[in-house]
Amino acid sequence: MVTISDVAKKAGVSKGTVSSVFSKKRPISVEVTERVLNVAKELNYVPNHAARSLAMKKNMIIGLKMPTLDTELSSFDLKVINGVVKKCTESGYRVLLDRVFENEEPALFSRDPVDGVILLNPKDEDPRIVQYKQLNLPFVLIGRPDQEDKDTKFVDNNNIEIVKEVGEFLIENGHHDILFLNASYGMTVAEDRMEGLKRAYENFGLAFKEEDVIYNNQEKYKCASDYGFNSLLDTYHVKKYTAIIADTDRVALGVLRAAREIGINIPSDLSLIALSNNETLALETTPKLTSIELFPEKLGEEAAEILINVLNDQLAPRQKIIPAKLVIRDSCRKPSLTR
Repeated sequence: MVTISDVAKKAGVSKGTVSSVFSKKRPISVEVTERVLNVAKELNYVPNHAARSLAMKKNMIIGLKMPTLDTELSSFDLKVINGVVKKCTESGYRVLLDRVFENEEPALFSRDPVDGVILLNPKDEDPRIVQYKQLNLPFVLIGRPDQEDKDTKFVDNNNIEIVKEVGEFLIENGHHDILFLNASYGMTVAEDRMEGLKRAYENFGLAFKEEDVIYNNQEKYKCASDYGFNSLLDTYHVKKYTAIIADTDRVALGVLRAAREIGINIPSDLSLIALSNNETLALETTPKLTSIELFPEKLGEEAAEILINVLNDQLAPRQKIIPAKLVIRDSCRKPSLTR
């Protein structure tokens, strides 16, 4: 079996240099890197991840916790994974994906052989954050921690500002009765997005009604689409909204399905905006779906970079904000005067 010593000898470098070429722990010149990689290819050398982990006294694995009850990962989730894997691979780390369900006991979180963890969908008083702090295990959030938490590192979108922009866009187009199908109650992103919509109403001198905000109950709805579908059916005979803001594009798909069933035309009767942007899906719906681009791959890359810097005892910012972008398509229109 070819060893690291064989590669080092033929490439005319030390074993440490060969190790650094593969682990990317320290910079190696382009010339030396190419020479080592060419020799490794010639000798069919494959670095031993377990041996490298022992030598560095690290697992060289980063855990990625993605809580979801949907049977399939969303486009947002997949792009986050791509961003995390890309950055981790560049730095010699592997990624352990764990689709943690909401009812999992915090005591189970410590079982994975990882050096650090990236967490999604943080909540107020999140038991996972408490657990990892007690374990002294490095972690980074994608999403905002509690307001009182001043030391947890995180990457997030500008959720208050972007939903304020969405609200103002709808209000400027004549929509005052807006139904907001928000994320689950207690999630920090749900709080920020509701605050953004509230500020939009206040900016136009309009009364904001919290009863026009619904929160996703993941125990009640088996998937995001069902949440959108049933929410429109449940509210249609109670109040005639002229616009809906949906938490995700999958929630928006449920709204579209319900609208077809009860004979509501989108956008003539009801405008619709999704707070995520699966571009393939958005362009294939009828009408094409107005969405918010959250740049999930960038969120994943930045979270991984912060965590890797922490693991390597390098300086890392406490927070990074990735600005979201409103993408206007065909699912919004000024409400009819006859409604």
